[in-house]
Amino acid sequence: MALPKSPRCAITGAGNGFGRALALGLARRGAHLLLSDRSEEDAQETARAALAAGASTARAVKCDVTRYEDVEAFAGAWDHATDLVVNNAGVSSSGLVGELSIDDWRWTLETNLLGVIHGCHVFVPRLRREGRGHILNVASAAAIVAPPRMAAYSVAKAGVVALSETLAAELVGTRIGVTVLCPTFFRTNIAKSGRFTHAEDRACGERLVDRGKDPDFVVRAALASVDRRELYCLPMADGRWLWRLKRLTPERFPVMVGKMSRWVPQK
Repeated sequence: MALPKSPRCAITGAGNGFGRALALGLARRGAHLLLSDRSEEDAQETARAALAAGASTARAVKCDVTRYEDVEAFAGAWDHATDLVVNNAGVSSSGLVGELSIDDWRWTLETNLLGVIHGCHVFVPRLRREGRGHILNVASAAAIVAPPRMAAYSVAKAGVVALSETLAAELVGTRIGVTVLCPTFFRTNIAKSGRFTHAEDRACGERLVDRGKDPDFVVRAALASVDRRELYCLPMADGRWLWRLKRLTPERFPVMVGKMSRWVPQK
C-alpha cells in the first residue's frame, strides 16, 4: 500500500544530508512533517525549506537519538497518526579493529544502532495501535559488504538490517510495513563530520562521498520502495551486485573485498 496523499512523516537526523533531502522529497507530496535533529536550528532550517517546497506542515524538534527520553518526546510532539517513521540519524567512523578508540566505537553504535532501536521501540507500538504505517530504517551497503577499516560503522548498520528483518517478521499480517535502505556512496556531509583514525582515510571517504549519487536519487528510490512495501532497498547498482556476489560466494567474499580495498591509504 503506497503512502497516502499528504502523508504524516516523522524523520530523525533531518537537519542536513539525507534527512533534509528526504524531508524535501516528502514536502513535494504535501506531507505533514515532524523533523528532529541534535541541532534544533538545523531542523528548523529544514522545516522552513520543506514548507517552501510544498509541505502542508513542518515542525522541528531537538532530539538526540542516543537519549531514549528525547525520542519519546519527539514521538509525543504531535498527536497525529503517523504514516511513515524514518530512523535516519547517523554518523560515520573509520579505523582498524584495535585502533579505532572504544569511545569512537561507542559513539558510532549509540547513534547508528541504538538510535534506530530507540525509534522502533517508541514508534512501533504507536503504529500497532493505529493499525497501519511504515518504518524506513536507514542502514548502508556497508552492512552487507563489511569493508576493511569500517568495522564500527558496518557493525552498527548490520544491526539495523537485522532489526529491520526481525521487525518485518513480527509485523506479518499487519498493515505496517518495514523498509531498510542500504545505499553505497552518495553526496552528504557524513564523512566530513565523521571520526577517523587517519587523516588519509578521512580524505578518501570525502572523495568517495563527493563522487557519489545525488541524494535526491536515493530519496526517490527509498520512497519507491516504501510505496511498494519492499523490505530491502539497495538503490545503487554496485551495492546490488556486491550483495549478489556475497550470496553466491560467501566464503570468498571477504578475501575479494580485502583485495579490492588495498588501494585505501593505510597511514
